[in-house]
Amino acid sequence: MATLRGFDRKFYFSFMHDQGTWGTLEAEANLYPFRVNSEPLVLTPELVSDVDEVGGSEEATAQEQLSAAVGGSIDQNKVVAPFMASILANALGASTDSTQDTSAGRHIITPNTSNFTVKTFSAVDLYTASIYRTYHNVAVDSFELSTSRKGWASLSAQVVGSGKTATSGETVGSFGAAPTMGPALKAGDCKIFLSVDAGTTLPGTYAQGTEDLPGSASDISAKIRNFRWQYANNLISDDAFEPGSGLYRARAERDRRAQSLSFDIEFEDNTYLGYLTSQNTLAIEFDFTSATLAGAGTVYYGANILFPMLKLTSAVVSGGVGSLVVSCEAIVMDDGTNPTVQATVFDVNTTGLLQ
Repeated sequence: MATLRGFDRKFYFSFMHDQGTWGTLEAEANLYPFRVNSEPLVLTPELVSDVDEVGGSEEATAQEQLSAAVGGSIDQNKVVAPFMASILANALGASTDSTQDTSAGRHIITPNTSNFTVKTFSAVDLYTASIYRTYHNVAVDSFELSTSRKGWASLSAQVVGSGKTATSGETVGSFGAAPTMGPALKAGDCKIFLSVDAGTTLPGTYAQGTEDLPGSASDISAKIRNFRWQYANNLISDDAFEPGSGLYRARAERDRRAQSLSFDIEFEDNTYLGYLTSQNTLAIEFDFTSATLAGAGTVYYGANILFPMLKLTSAVVSGGVGSLVVSCEAIVMDDGTNPTVQATVFDVNTTGLLQ
């Protein structure tokens, strides 16, 4: 047969649907195609031989599988709103969904603080109608969302599966049709706002294109060179393979989550060094609002990512004989009232996430 080509590969996952039954793939109609930039997920069995046993041979004479694991990344170098909404909702764990402007879906995504269970979804690497591999109970272990000037927003998620896979049993023709994606989000459509020591009371509604921070916020869009948000669930590993679960992980549970924010901003004075040494309380909002309508006339495809409480951990001035910039690292903190991060994504999916 002819060698297959990667550009023909399709990646499906249950972006709106939580995999309700552990070890049972989501219904075919709930698996939807998305364009990705990542390699296929990797199946890695843990194999054990008899070389450590007395009375055998110098080299292995037997080998068996102890456990199965699936892992890899799911990336979009030019991220679209529905993909971002799904990855963030599965990673953070909570989404409040509503319909706005007649036909737009609004998804307010926040960290789940009620338990340590991580949402899971089903995924399929499809090479041809008869050659594919399904992956059961895939969870987001970590992700990075970033962008830079004259760049697209990029989202890369590291995922872990239960280890259970299959290469048959699916009717590919019954898979769901591609959802309406909307435009890729980019830095040119992003406004960035900063609030300093202004309290942490957030508004009840979130407007596109204008700041939603407490107090008097500054528009720092023209000064920011880039930013990177890193989030990690720190999923437990060996403990997830419970007695009686055979080769596979029996649960998706995280340890303590961690997140950080970093950005480069043009140097004008010692303001950001002062934020570091004085440990000012910062709040930052990144507002991607595209020019493409998701609603009937007032809501556009986009994403608003808001951090109510940050404190800088470093602020390094660099640039040599070129442009001076301040490279800032910040820890995302819990103010005791608001979510540590809130992502509000707008698209045309009015059904909701994490069903």
